[in-house]
Amino acid sequence: QAFGKIDFDGSGCIEPEEIVQTYDASQHPKVLSGEMTTDEVMREFMETFEVGETVDGKVTENEFINYYTNIGVSIDEDDYFELMVRNAWHISGGEGWCANTANKRVLVTHA
Repeated sequence: QAFGKIDFDGSGCIEPEEIVQTYDASQHPKVLSGEMTTDEVMREFMETFEVGETVDGKVTENEFINYYTNIGVSIDEDDYFELMVRNAWHISGGEGWCANTANKRVLVTHA
């Protein structure tokens, strides 16, 4: 479900342009501190999906599943894993404490 939400054109492959519509790199801590640009953060983020497949700057469904399989190994509760994925990609649904409204969240800071 998460892959399909990001693969806007239904091509079976997530292009960097599709990730940009969902992932806001401008609020990344290293961008805010001036250590990296938004383009550098996006490139690094896309590279995290390139696990055991062809490194081509695109994310296939298999790469996406492999990435989240590797993350899921360290998460004890399936419900928490589901909530994490739903929160990351703004996917509504779920039941019980893993339910999510998919509202975008903002961090309020006071200067």
